[in-house]
Parts: sequence; structure tokens; C-alpha cells
Amino acid sequence: MNNETETIKELTEYFRRMNKKMTLLKLIMQAKTEYDKCNFESGKQSLIEAYLLDKHNPVTLRGLGCIKQAEGKFNSAIRYFKKALRYSENKEVEYSLLGMVYYIQEKLDDAVEYFNLAIDCNDSYERAYEGRNQAMLERHLKIVDLQENLSKRF
Repeated sequence: MNNETETIKELTEYFRRMNKKMTLLKLIMQAKTEYDKCNFESGKQSLIEAYLLDKHNPVTLRGLGCIKQAEGKFNSAIRYFKKALRYSENKEVEYSLLGMVYYIQEKLDDAVEYFNLAIDCNDSYERAYEGRNQAMLERHLKIVDLQENLSKRF
């Protein structure tokens, strides 16, 4: 009888964990759908619910970072992406997201640094190459503009 009770407890715990995972997945998918529709507020609410279920889920943290980035709250976005980085198995994604935040802020050296970190994690991750190349091009164009302005002054 004791063995049966233990088995029932284990099964109950298993189903509780599975229910939590399914709920988390549903909320993340719902948030992605809303984000794709640019309905950030609704997506944000789903992500907050997901975060309350699992504060260490990198997908949820990435999503919250993307919402903050869309809101122009870059420091908050960076904090979420860095927290996601601690728990992620696909660190190239977080590094690329960090690179994009810095790129948007025109902190091009930082952007290139994070895109390079993404490439170091996964040298097949095309988004990191695209982001890095764009940041390097922008940095080069700024240098050219600066040189032209300086040559006009002197």
C-alpha cells in the first residue's frame, strides 16, 4: 500500500510539472502571436504570466526584453537579455539581441562586440553575422562622415 501511495504522489507531481510546462508554452506562444501583430501590451501580459510561472525561462525573458526594447526602454531590455543569457542553452540568441539593442542606440562598438560573442557561440548563426556586418558598416560610415567634416573645416 505504501508503495502505491508513493507512486500516486510521483504521478501527481509529474502531471503538475507537465501542466505547468504546457501552460508556460501556451503563454509564450500567445505572447509571440501578439508580438507579431504588434500588440505589445497583450503580449506583455502573457509574458508576465509566464514569468510568474518560471522566472528562469530564457524564452520568456527574451520576450520581455523585446517588449522593453519596443517600448524604448533599452536598459530594461538589456537586463532581461542578460538574465536570459544566464539560463539559455542558445546564448547566440541573447548575444545577438544585446547586439541589436546597442545597435539601435548607436553604440556600435558594443554592438559589434556582442555580435562577435554570438558568432563565437555558434559560427553558423547568420543573424549575428548580419547584425555585425550592419554595425560595422554603420561605424565605417560614421568615420567617413567625420573625416569629411574634418576635411571641410581644415
